[in-house]
Amino acid sequence: MNRYTLGLLVSAAALTGCASMGNMLGHGTEHFYEGEPRPMTEVSVVESNGEYGWGMGSGVSLIAIDGKKLPTLAQSKQALLPGKHTVEYECDLTQNVMNGKRAGRATTTIELEKGVHYRLVGNLYALSKDKWYYSEDTFMGTTNRKLETNACDLKVVKFKALTNEG
Repeated sequence: MNRYTLGLLVSAAALTGCASMGNMLGHGTEHFYEGEPRPMTEVSVVESNGEYGWGMGSGVSLIAIDGKKLPTLAQSKQALLPGKHTVEYECDLTQNVMNGKRAGRATTTIELEKGVHYRLVGNLYALSKDKWYYSEDTFMGTTNRKLETNACDLKVVKFKALTNEG
């Protein structure tokens, strides 16, 4: 095998790996309900973006939906059945999602319509000292407490209608 052929094979393998890694790292849609996948017009999609709030506010990182924690490398879009859902989330403090700086951990209930793609946007603001609180998170069996000095209100923004096409 000559160097040119070897280079093409290595490049093709790297590109395939990058495409797979991109899907694994959150650029797809995860079906967050029981049973077989349903047509997109019968579900709702919520999209969180840890880096920025599409110019409408702070980025939001979802932690759990209806009490079920999202995987560490969760997709950025979650397909849910229409109706009311309880979401646990945080706002991102910076534009860099990879630094893990988040604040304002909160839980709220949202109501979703079928066939609609929503974007989750945060409104991060400082709390007065008398409203500071502690949030807890468990990771690998260790519970960590964090003093929350900010709050994060969640905005659920209708983005577009869903179709069953690609």
